Amino acid sequence: MVLILRDLILFGKKRFSDLLKSIDGINKKTLSVRLKELENGGIIKSRIYCKNPIRSEYLITKKGRMLRPVLEQMAAFSLLYCSESIFEDKKPRSFKEIIGRPPSSL
Repeated sequence: MVLILRDLILFGKKRFSDLLKSIDGINKKTLSVRLKELENGGIIKSRIYCKNPIRSEYLITKKGRMLRPVLEQMAAFSLLYCSESIFEDKKPRSFKEIIGRPPSSL
C-alpha cells in the first residue's frame, strides 16, 4: 500500500496499468484488492471512464494527502538506518540530501 500511496501523492492521478508497472512484482489481483481497501478507507478515490475500453484512474483524497508527512518520515528513517539495502555504497543519507528539503513535520 505504501508504494501505491507514494505514486498517488507524488505523481497525482494514475491509471491501474501505470500503478501495475510502477510497483515491482505486484500482480493484478493484489493491486486490485489494495486499491479497493484504500478506497473503502477513504484514502483514495477512483474515477471510471466509460470509454471503450473502460478506463479507471485513481486519485489521492484529502485524507490520503494527510499521510504524506508519515510517509516522508518513514523514508527518512530508511535512508538513515536501512542504507545497506538501498544504496550500493551502503552509506546512510539524509532525506534532505536525496529530496532537497527536510521531510514534512508530523
